Amino acid sequence: MGQNTDNFKRGTAEMLVLYLLSKEDLYGYQITQAFAEKSGGAYTMLEGSLYPILYRLTEAGCISDYTKQVGKRRTRRYYHLEDKGRAYYKEILADYDAVTDSISKILDRKARGDNDE
Repeated sequence: MGQNTDNFKRGTAEMLVLYLLSKEDLYGYQITQAFAEKSGGAYTMLEGSLYPILYRLTEAGCISDYTKQVGKRRTRRYYHLEDKGRAYYKEILADYDAVTDSISKILDRKARGDNDE
């Protein structure tokens, strides 16, 4: 995958994080694993890239965080999608759909998997 794919992935990372959190509360490592698993390994999210997104979404009030004790000494920080984050997710998903639909029209692609000529 080339440079263009990387740019596209960066632009969708926030939307994908919100989507994952819409399903359940997750901690950072779980989010990175979900990216890899759900994409068949094609889309990896490094923790160094993930945490700035999580911090930004937390500061904006889209998500909240809480700690949960795991075992005797360990704690994990879980992230939870707030109502503001659900609304924001719907907004950026609509933008994403509009952009990808427009691109598909320009490329004369009727359905996923059409071949280029």
